[in-house]
Amino acid sequence: MKGKFAAIVAILVFLLPFLIWLLLSTGKNHYKQLPKLGPFEVNEKGDTIWHTLPPFVLVTQDSSVFTQDSLRGWIHVADYFFTSCPGICPRLSQAMAKVQDFLADKPVKVRLVSYTVDPRRDTPAALREYAARYQADFRRWTFVTGPETTLYRLAVKGYLIPVAKEADTTKGELGFVHSDMLVLVDPQLRIRGFYSGLDSVQVRKLMDDINLLLLEQRQ
Repeated sequence: MKGKFAAIVAILVFLLPFLIWLLLSTGKNHYKQLPKLGPFEVNEKGDTIWHTLPPFVLVTQDSSVFTQDSLRGWIHVADYFFTSCPGICPRLSQAMAKVQDFLADKPVKVRLVSYTVDPRRDTPAALREYAARYQADFRRWTFVTGPETTLYRLAVKGYLIPVAKEADTTKGELGFVHSDMLVLVDPQLRIRGFYSGLDSVQVRKLMDDINLLLLEQRQ
C-alpha cells in the first residue's frame, strides 16, 4: 500500500508542472480582467466604443513635445500635482516613486506621467528640479507642463478627475484643487482604474492591476 501511495505521489509531482503550464497556456481568461471605465457608446455594428484620452499638445521637463500619441501603445499611470504644493502633492509623488521602484524589474511597457496644475510657475526647469527630489527616471517617469487650458481640459475630459483654481483667502491669491487619484490607462488610451495615492492599500492594488494589464497585453 505504501508503495502504491508513493508511486501516485511521484506521478502527481511529475505531472504538476505540466498541468500548471496547460492552465496558463490555453484560453485567454485565466485571470481577472480590469473593467474599462468612463462613458461609452455602441456603434451600428454593436461594438462598444469606450472613452479614451482626447488629443492634446503639451511639453515635458526637457521641453520636448508631449501628445496623446506619446502614450499610445504604453500602459501608463497619471497624476496631477504642482511643485509648490504644501498639501498632498509630496505624498502623491512618493506613491508614484514607489510605483517606479516596483516597475524597476518590469519590461519598459509602463510609464508614469505627472501633470502640473500650475504651469505658470512649473516650467520645465522647475519640473526637473522637483523630479530630482524623487529620483525620477525620465526613461520611465515624465513630468508635463504647458497651456493651463489644455492641462485642465485633459484632467476633466480625459482622465475624468477634477482640477480647479480657488481663492486662497489666507494669502490673497489663487490656490489649486486637484484629485488625489492615480489613474491607470491602457495602451489604447482607455481608463482602467482609479486609486488614491494617499492610501497605501490602493497603491498596492494599482501595482497588482498593472500586472493584470501586462498579462492582458500578452493575449
